[in-house]
Amino acid sequence: MEVVEHHGTVMASRLHVAAVDAVGSLSSGSLATIVADAVRRLEHLERCWSRFVDTSDVSRINGLGLAGGSLRVDPSTLVLLATMVEGAQVTAGRFDPTVLRDLIAEGDAASRVAPCRVSRVAPGRTDPSALHRVELDPATNTVTIPPGLVVDPGGIGKGLAADLVVAHLLRRGVDGAMVSIGGDLAMAGTPAAPAGWLVDVEHPDPAQGVLCSLAVSGGGVATSSVRSRRWSRDGIERHHQIDPCTGTCSTTDLTTVTVIAPAGWSAEVHAPAALAVGSDAVIPYLDGHGLSGIAIAATADGELTWTTDDLASIRLDVHSRTGAR
Repeated sequence: MEVVEHHGTVMASRLHVAAVDAVGSLSSGSLATIVADAVRRLEHLERCWSRFVDTSDVSRINGLGLAGGSLRVDPSTLVLLATMVEGAQVTAGRFDPTVLRDLIAEGDAASRVAPCRVSRVAPGRTDPSALHRVELDPATNTVTIPPGLVVDPGGIGKGLAADLVVAHLLRRGVDGAMVSIGGDLAMAGTPAAPAGWLVDVEHPDPAQGVLCSLAVSGGGVATSSVRSRRWSRDGIERHHQIDPCTGTCSTTDLTTVTVIAPAGWSAEVHAPAALAVGSDAVIPYLDGHGLSGIAIAATADGELTWTTDDLASIRLDVHSRTGAR
């Protein structure tokens, strides 16, 4: 078995790509070339989807303003928009990619890695139902955007990008592939380790190290947190998890939720949705959608954790006690 890996940065996040040749059907040079092509595809998706790149399809869509209109876009952007609509549907609106105006109003307008890059959108309120009125025409690669709609790929962009590139790697002939963007993953095929694709789940405070390690056969893994991106505005500490019902930072009592799902994009939409429902409802939410997951609440007394039944035997390196299911 040969494994070729790439470590770098994409979408303002740490990137890890792994491709597995389990039976020796590819030369080392071919495997490395395939991985390099996968990285270029991820960079292309960033250029199409980033809200911080003025020429991206997403920035052009958001620039249509209150009038709306039609644009020719990259085929991948049609896939992104269709996946956004599906994500909103399967979470009953708890995942909402149209809250960019609210996110900016809370103070998250600038890129973390390039603060000079700032998202700018026309003022006003976004009607969440407008997302379901987006018209996609694959024959002409055209999208028609309702008046006032703005979108933010955020996590779903990373998860979907990982899904698309994993599928591309398998089409190129590798036996197994994994793509991690900022620690959120998609994986399929023969894993690099006999036990499966190994995924470390961190504590809400990364300085505390790894909460647990999971061996996953395939699909997607994503974590949503109210700790990962924080800033202060008007003397109040804020975070990037917006509650679609209020248009402000979520007041959930959970700190992080990690979700294992059939695909990266699916994990990315269900993780913030599960985080938003809070500790009393998080396990019923995951069970109801056929998902596996771990939820954590960081309290003054330490960490409380909840897991779905299939992960109950996982050893959790908690710093205090485990919450009841």
